[in-house]
Amino acid sequence: MIVQKYGGSSVATTEKIIQIAKKIIERKEFTKDIIVVVSAMGKNTDILIELSKGISLNPLDRELDVLLSTGEQQTIALLSMALNNLGCKAVSLTGVQARINTKGSHTRSSIVDIEEDVIKKYLKEGNVVVIAGFQGINQEGDITTLGRGGSDTTAVALAAKFNCPCEIYTDVDGIYSIDPNVYKKASKIPKLSYDIGLEMTRLGAKVIDKRALALGKKFGVPICIGNSFKNEIGTIIGDDSMEELRVLSLVADDSQIEVKIKNIPNKIDKLSNIFKILGKYDLDIGMTENNLTDKNLNISFICSKEYTNLFSPIKKEIVRDIDRFVEVEVNNTTRVSIIGTGRINQAEVTSKIFDLIKDTNVKYKKLCTSELSLSYFFEGGEIKELINGLAQTFNL
Repeated sequence: MIVQKYGGSSVATTEKIIQIAKKIIERKEFTKDIIVVVSAMGKNTDILIELSKGISLNPLDRELDVLLSTGEQQTIALLSMALNNLGCKAVSLTGVQARINTKGSHTRSSIVDIEEDVIKKYLKEGNVVVIAGFQGINQEGDITTLGRGGSDTTAVALAAKFNCPCEIYTDVDGIYSIDPNVYKKASKIPKLSYDIGLEMTRLGAKVIDKRALALGKKFGVPICIGNSFKNEIGTIIGDDSMEELRVLSLVADDSQIEVKIKNIPNKIDKLSNIFKILGKYDLDIGMTENNLTDKNLNISFICSKEYTNLFSPIKKEIVRDIDRFVEVEVNNTTRVSIIGTGRINQAEVTSKIFDLIKDTNVKYKKLCTSELSLSYFFEGGEIKELINGLAQTFNL
């Protein structure tokens, strides 16, 4: 048994959908049971978002979920039609019909369980089961969506439920040491551990959703990432215990903001209340730092630019409920991260990177480290020269 997932670029046209149907039929010859998860066609999700803005700049999230879920529903119907037209039995299921149960906020829900009876029934009848990714149903009976990358999460969750591998197909040949659009000589990584993959996605790599990888690690789901239209192995993600020092990847990410909250009264209850307010908005934050003075506490963290508009109401709540002298500052930032195995943060690696930074015009701000990565933050300057230097220094 296998779960396959095809991204939006792979199903962007009816011609591509027919190609995917033929690929599935070829696989069906030696794999009895196949579940296929699909995204919306091409940029259809973005088109639906723009469509909603023609009605309201701030639509209710519940109604936005109902609208956005229709993108994947188009794809499952068309792919099922293509399969049946080519002589392969297939049935399409929305997230609701597949009994994908969710919880959490609209537009940012998470999967809590999948009731397998309906899917098993159709598989037993010999169907390829084509399921809409990115969506499910909550306890109130409402359609919810999982946020960007949610179809990856749907696919891995299904693979975990049915105890089988997951293949994620897209328009690239696998995971690369650096985004090939940034550095054309980047090398494909044939095998990757869950931990390194999670670190890469946490730091901005876009090939697979980090929630999908976290599920894969939790349930031991082997994940293969490859090109939808090539019959070759891409990148396999699974367990790996390599300890030898090795730089594997570089991720450059300019889609982040740095948020600084200053002049917080130095009391633990005030700090707790700050994070309660942030939690209300379902913020996904990382690399939190704090700076303590005699009277006040300053904290900073990194999060996605998509949350920028939330900080106006957040600031109002903090000033109202915490202290009127608290300041909230939001700035764009660029993060360049080196990721690897072994003692990646040893001084020798760090010194090489600072030597390269010194020879460029980027404005260095700070360094954050983890067991698997070194992340350098910059404001202003052109980072392409730095990326090229890092790639050559570490043979990426």
